Amino acid sequence: MKALIRNVTLACLAAVSCLPALADSYPSKPVKVIVPYAAGGGTDIVARLIAQKLGERLGQSFIVENKSGAATQAGTVVVAKSPNDGYTLLMGTANLATNVPLFKKLPYDANKDLAPISLITKVPVYLFVASNSPIKSAKDVVTQSKANADGLSWASAGVGSIPNLAGELFRMKTQANMTHIPYKGSSESVVSVAGGQTAFAFDNLPPFAGQVKAGKVKPIAVSLPQRSKLTPDVPTLMELGIPVEAYSWWGMLAPAGTPTAIIDKLNKEIVAIVKEPDVQARFEQLGIEGVGGTPAEFSAHIKAETTKWSEVVKAVGIQPE
Repeated sequence: MKALIRNVTLACLAAVSCLPALADSYPSKPVKVIVPYAAGGGTDIVARLIAQKLGERLGQSFIVENKSGAATQAGTVVVAKSPNDGYTLLMGTANLATNVPLFKKLPYDANKDLAPISLITKVPVYLFVASNSPIKSAKDVVTQSKANADGLSWASAGVGSIPNLAGELFRMKTQANMTHIPYKGSSESVVSVAGGQTAFAFDNLPPFAGQVKAGKVKPIAVSLPQRSKLTPDVPTLMELGIPVEAYSWWGMLAPAGTPTAIIDKLNKEIVAIVKEPDVQARFEQLGIEGVGGTPAEFSAHIKAETTKWSEVVKAVGIQPE
């Protein structure tokens, strides 16, 4: 029995002593970064930027593969079921949180099957109106919607999107009389607001940036705790007494069970990359904010977002698929 205990102890010590060496030798071959969206979108662009930088810093190729479908489930499950050796990573999105209440059954459990590495970006949700709209502030939305028997119509990029849920949270907190018009993507939402078909929209800045620059649409509030450095003149909803915080987000994850030494090495590199001036400049061009942070912080973030949006989905009666 003593011999068995001694052998087990020695094995454990040997395994622990190998961890630094494992981190030193990682990566020894190309690494796949799965993006659960089609090529060309914001998630894909950021993933390719981070992958390029990781390759430069770690001396191996980080190859982006796009596996879209089923509201990011197709790509996510690939990573969840991959070997936990650090050679398959996921550019995860806010769908890791919102899919939980929006689908009756998922082919993975984000808390059990994935290991967070680092939150990378936040993509603020704004309240947009046409530049010639009588709505000048978020409070005007509330007062004018209540003064109109039919309320006000508002646009989003689709049911279950973060902008949609942000708008529903706004309605819950203000009791505004709002009718949601879900579109098939942000491009239709932009046209709707610019053309006056809907009174306002909740969405991210990038899809609306062109019309904002053209002077046809303007953001009148942002749903962050502090003003965004991207739009310092736009007040937060919280400033206006409306406790709404909502943003899309992207971050890197690995399969659960990936050695801590590899997770920590990737985290250190990603946090450094996010702080690089050229990366910050590119993020600003895309209308997003760099974040960074520890694996524990990212894990807590995913859990908090899942709880928040699950409560909103239940309260507004969105039926899971």
